[in-house]
Amino acid sequence: MATRRGKRRGDRLTRGKKRIIVAGVDGCRGGWACFTVNLKTRKTGFQIFSTFAAVLSQAPRVKVVAVDIPIGLAEKGSRACDQAARKLLGQPRGSSVFPSPVRAALLAKTYKEACRLSRRAHGKALSRQTDAIRPKIGEVDELMTPERQQWIFEVHPEVSFWALGDGKAMKHKKSSKKGRRERLNLLLRYYPDLQGLLGGLDGKQAAADDLLDAAAAAWTAERIANGAASSVLEEFDARGLRMDIVY
Repeated sequence: MATRRGKRRGDRLTRGKKRIIVAGVDGCRGGWACFTVNLKTRKTGFQIFSTFAAVLSQAPRVKVVAVDIPIGLAEKGSRACDQAARKLLGQPRGSSVFPSPVRAALLAKTYKEACRLSRRAHGKALSRQTDAIRPKIGEVDELMTPERQQWIFEVHPEVSFWALGDGKAMKHKKSSKKGRRERLNLLLRYYPDLQGLLGGLDGKQAAADDLLDAAAAAWTAERIANGAASSVLEEFDARGLRMDIVY
């Protein structure tokens, strides 16, 4: 599988020396779960934002945002980075990388209409899992520009955990007790405050899975800021948006 080193992008990012906060972002019941890390003090924080625009409007602006959502959408067919990420993870974790919708499907008001538009574009319906996050994909797609992709990057938590685990996919699904412990143990090496943050969750706005996924995304955001990140493949959509998954 082709990968691309993120060193060049990281070097450009270091010019914003005053911005020392990076953020990992994951969709949740309350909107967007945001885990932040101060690169200088190592202090972490957790907040839930109702919209992705609110995430981007944090003051001072964060240096890097790593978000678990597709950025850049195909007009037809599958995104190569999704296919590569599934291959990298193998089974069963590879199934957690849902096929991204074609951009035309974002216009739909119902699942039935989304499937119709998807079939018209490339002969395939939309999965229920993808349709569930379609509104959030549309929210990010509306805001994204090639310029913003200099500091906003797509990640996938399971790919980040694969990298955290030295190239080994997680053994247990993230919703299980063993799966949460498996992922937490990897993250605690970098974010010892994470255990306390998990204890403060009420579960109504964000679940433990959301916080762990956001923390894994933040770990990747740190790698991007430090010029150490890689990505699976790379291609561009019709709007010039980069389609890759960074880890």
